[in-house]
Amino acid sequence: MKKIDKRVYWFALAVAFLLLLTIPSINNKGKRKEEASSGKGKVTVVISGGPKETDTIEVKRTKEKIVRFNKEYPEIEIRWTDRGYSPDSFTTSMIGGTAEDVINLFATEGYMADRGYALDLSEMINQWKYSAQLNREMLEPFRRGERFYAIARNGYIIGMIYNKKLFREAGIVEPPTNWHELTAAAKKITNRKKGVAGFGVLGKDAEAGWGLLNFVWQAGGDFEKEENGRWKAVFDEPEAIRGLEFIKDLRWKHDVFQTNLLATRQDLLPRFAAGQIGIIYAAQDQIPILVNQYGMKLEDIGMALLPAGPAGRANQMGANYSIINPNSKPEVQQAAFKWIMWSLLDELSKERISEKGEDLRKRGQVGMLSVLPIFNGDIAGRAQAAAKEYSDVFISFGDIWQEAVKYMRTEPPMFCQQLYSEYLGPAVESVLTERTADPARLMKKAAQDFETRFLNKQ
Repeated sequence: MKKIDKRVYWFALAVAFLLLLTIPSINNKGKRKEEASSGKGKVTVVISGGPKETDTIEVKRTKEKIVRFNKEYPEIEIRWTDRGYSPDSFTTSMIGGTAEDVINLFATEGYMADRGYALDLSEMINQWKYSAQLNREMLEPFRRGERFYAIARNGYIIGMIYNKKLFREAGIVEPPTNWHELTAAAKKITNRKKGVAGFGVLGKDAEAGWGLLNFVWQAGGDFEKEENGRWKAVFDEPEAIRGLEFIKDLRWKHDVFQTNLLATRQDLLPRFAAGQIGIIYAAQDQIPILVNQYGMKLEDIGMALLPAGPAGRANQMGANYSIINPNSKPEVQQAAFKWIMWSLLDELSKERISEKGEDLRKRGQVGMLSVLPIFNGDIAGRAQAAAKEYSDVFISFGDIWQEAVKYMRTEPPMFCQQLYSEYLGPAVESVLTERTADPARLMKKAAQDFETRFLNKQ
């Protein structure tokens, strides 16, 4: 046998070491998914988006949750990665075979079903013992025909949050109900000498594009349409353009926006809480942030439906979803479904709601349950009854959300994140920063480029 060159030996050893480093860890304990999926007579399910090892509180809660789950399903072992969802990294991990068994993602990613990256859950859902109580409307972003490819974990609706104190000071009795009233209210509230803006607009990157949705729908426009099995971009039509024109009017004709025009939600919330912005469009889950993080008084926060545009009311709904890896073994897929559905029921149990309510009281904070019900019937009724005992800490504008459901719209189904960040966002930024920007030209160019680059490749 020939003697091995030491340089070759050490080089091979280094390469092997580097390859080991590229394999994602499970539960931050360095075990590979391949090892985790085989073990010790149990079926092992790996979940994405779990807590990082440094987040000791969430790690503790997650472990306690798994213990509760194992009392009912001792044959299933649950592990997690702390990898959050990203469209690019998810595709790479799915193709490379390193994706988790349960992937938590957004409502915008429904097209993953079209790509074959999400397991068809229809039969599992239909055979589940509480199937009749599952709110099927929440499954719309991941519905293809009569087939369902994801389960919603929570839901929200965009509404209008307004500063009651600024409204009183401006002599505004009721929140605006249409674009004309919105413009008038924002102009009354705006006071440049005091540094107060009537309306806080999302103006940067993907958030700017996402914020445009409601205006376009209220103007009668839309973003994507399927015709003869092919998706088309339709936000170059007059109604959609009108939505962007309204934003431009609010900026240049009426001058009601904040001075930092290229703002994100993180920029707007502290200014709103400080009384420097009168109106923002946001979901109810932003209210606990305004109160707990920025110290705003709950009694100064108002919530209302989004004002109607030329075509009437419309408000965006969204949610977080779980899909199951279609490449996982059948027994793992079944176990993963059990984990997802058990988790939903556990979250809505009287015990969990009471724990959350007591914790909020202890810390002097407020919180919320999901605005859009994942379940109907007895499950929802029991959860609502449990939450009533903690009405002092659980924020609820139930009458508003019941009305808003009538007008809710789901996000565009195809390549939504790319649509926001690369096409709609830049169009919004342009009309906010350039007086001469042409909304029609911007939207037509964006629609053409988006369709060519993404929709035509389907």
